[in-house]
Amino acid sequence: MSDAREPDGSEEPERPDGPWWTGEDEVGGVGFARFFAYTGLLMGIASLIIAVAAPLEGDALRTVWITGFATASMWIAFMAAPRYRREGMRVSPAVPITMALGVLTIVIMVYAFVVIALAANGIVLPAPAHWFGGSTAPSGVTV
Repeated sequence: MSDAREPDGSEEPERPDGPWWTGEDEVGGVGFARFFAYTGLLMGIASLIIAVAAPLEGDALRTVWITGFATASMWIAFMAAPRYRREGMRVSPAVPITMALGVLTIVIMVYAFVVIALAANGIVLPAPAHWFGGSTAPSGVTV
């Protein structure tokens, strides 16, 4: 009778066939599913808070960083879904909530980018004052 923990005589360590994030090896259990789901949720909440409260100060490229942070939170949470399914469990509600938070953050940042870019041309759309760094839109907005 062989034990799965005993080596089969080969010196080469066992290697998974695919990348680790697919969850098709020993690191893909329900523990990692929960880790990815709730880490993504916390990052999604943080990205939404940053999108609403961050002083963009007329720099449109700051919106790109915040959008990337939201996208990363969505990707991390989405990695939980196949792990839950493989374990025969229902996907955690943290995953769709993270997707909604990420989409909301991205929509806010797309609007902020458009507002800042148009402000550089003299077109003022309704936006919080901290997006411009002052009470009025600056004349030299960097895009």
